[in-house]
Amino acid sequence: MVRSKKLAKTAGVISGFTMLSRIFGYVRDGIGGAILGAGMANDAYLAAFRIPNLLRDLFAEGALSSAFIPTFTATWVKEGTARAWRLVSIVINAVLVIMLGLVLLGEIGAPGVVRAIVPGFVAVPEKLSLTIHLTRILFPFLAFISLAAVMMGVLNSRERFGVPALAPVMLNLSMIVTGVFICPLFGATPEKQVIGWAWGALLGGVLQMAIQIPAVWKQGYRWKPLLDWKDPGLRRMMMLMGPAILGLSVTQINLFINTIIASFLPEGAVTYLYYGNRLMQLPLGVFGVAIATALLPVTSSLWARGEKDKFIETLSFGLRLLFVITVPAAVGIIILSEPINRLLFEYGRFSPAAVSAVAQATIFYTLGLVAFAGVKVIVPTFYALSDAKTPVMAAVCAVVVNIALNLLLMKPMGYRGLALATTIAALVNMSLLVIFLHRRLGTLDGRRIMRSLFRVGLAAAGMGFLIWSGSQRWLPDYGLGMPRWELAYKVFCLIIFGAFAYIAFAWFFKVPEQTRVWQLIRTKVGMRGTSEPWVE
Repeated sequence: MVRSKKLAKTAGVISGFTMLSRIFGYVRDGIGGAILGAGMANDAYLAAFRIPNLLRDLFAEGALSSAFIPTFTATWVKEGTARAWRLVSIVINAVLVIMLGLVLLGEIGAPGVVRAIVPGFVAVPEKLSLTIHLTRILFPFLAFISLAAVMMGVLNSRERFGVPALAPVMLNLSMIVTGVFICPLFGATPEKQVIGWAWGALLGGVLQMAIQIPAVWKQGYRWKPLLDWKDPGLRRMMMLMGPAILGLSVTQINLFINTIIASFLPEGAVTYLYYGNRLMQLPLGVFGVAIATALLPVTSSLWARGEKDKFIETLSFGLRLLFVITVPAAVGIIILSEPINRLLFEYGRFSPAAVSAVAQATIFYTLGLVAFAGVKVIVPTFYALSDAKTPVMAAVCAVVVNIALNLLLMKPMGYRGLALATTIAALVNMSLLVIFLHRRLGTLDGRRIMRSLFRVGLAAAGMGFLIWSGSQRWLPDYGLGMPRWELAYKVFCLIIFGAFAYIAFAWFFKVPEQTRVWQLIRTKVGMRGTSEPWVE
C-alpha cells in the first residue's frame, strides 16, 4: 500500500510540472503556427528540428536515462557514494565528447543530413536551402539536451523528480519570448522569422540544462575531469543504450520515418503531422512518461534485491494507473479533436483548413494513445531486468510494420495514412512486449489488469457518448467561425463535464484505481520529491 501511494504521489509531482510544460508547449506551438503558418517555413523548421527533437526524446525521456538510472542506482547501493559520483563525471565527460563530435559532423554534413531526412524537399530548392540553414542553427541543441538528460537521471535516481520535470518549461518559455519579441526583428515574412524561432529553440536547450545544475550540486555532486572508457559502469550503460535507443524510442523513430515520407506529399503534410501529434502528447507526456519515470527507480531497486513478487505488483499497478487515465483521455480527444485544435492553433497564418487537417491527423494518432503510453512504461521494465535485446526485437518488428503501412497507405490516405501506420505499429510493439515480458516473468497479474481495463473501457464509453451528444448541440461545424471566448468556454465545459461523467461511471463500474488517481491529482507539486520509502 505504501508503495502504491508513493508511486501515485511521485507521478503526481512529475505530472504537475509536465502539465505546466505541456501548457507552455501549446502556447509555443500556437505562437509558432501564427508566425509561420502551415507552409514552407514551418515545414522547414519542423524538418530541421526533427533530429535534435528525436535525440531529445531518445535521451531525455528514453535510452540514456533508462540505462543510467539502474547503473547509477546499483553503483550507489553496492559500491558507495564516491564511486557513484565518479561514474557521473565519467558519463558526463563521455557524453560531452560524443555529442560535440556529432555536432561537428552535423554542421559539416548538414546538406546531406537534410537530403536524407526530407528527400522530397530537393524538388523545392528554396525549401531545401532554408532547412539546411535551420539545421545548422539547431544541431548544437544535441549537446545541451544530452547533458540535461544525465542530470535528470541523477536527480531521478535520488528520487528528486520536480526539477527535471520542470526543466522542459525553460525550452517553451524561451521560444515563447523569442516568438513574441525577437522573431519580428528578423523580418516580415515567415521565411525570415523562422530563423529567430530556431535560435529561440537553441537557447531553450541551454536553459533546460542550466536549471538542473544547482539541484545536482545540492545532492553532493562535484564535477571532475575524468574519462575512463573502460569503466564498468560506463560500459554497462553503453551496452544497454545501444539497443535501448531503438527499443524505447520506436514511436519517435516511426515519426521520423513519417517525416521522410511526408516530404514527398503536398506542402503542409509535415506540419499537419507534427501538430496532429501534439494534442495526443498531453496525456502521453503528463501521465505516460510520468508513470514510467516514477516506476523505473522502483522496479530497478526491487529487481536488484530479488523481490520479484513486489516487482510484478508494482508494474501491474503502474499499468492499471496508466489505463485509468489514458483510455478516457483518448476517447475525449477523438471526439473533440477539431474544436480543441481550433482553440489551440487557429491564429494568424494558421488557417481553418489547416486546423481541420491537423484534427484528422490527431484522431488517427490518438487511436494508439494507450499503446504509445504502454510502451513508455513496459520498455524501461526490461532495462530494470538488464534485458535490452527483447525491446529491440519488438521495435524492429514495429518499424517494419510502420514502413510497410506508410508506403501502402500514403497514396490512398495521404498524411492520414502515415498517422494511422504509426498507431498500428505502436499496437504491434506493445503486444509483442507484453508477450515477451509475460514469458520472462511467468505472470503479469493479467487478470487484474484486464478486469480493470474492461471497467475503464465501459466508463470511458459512457463518458464519450455524453460528450459526443453535448458537442453536437454546442459546437456546430466543430466551432468554425465561433468567437474565441465562446469556443474556449464550450470546449472547457465539455472537458470538465466529461471528467465528472467519467468519474461517475468509474464509480458505478467500480474501477478500483480511481482512488489512486484522486491521490495523484491532489498531490502538491514540489521541487524535492518525497523522502518516504518505496516499500515497507
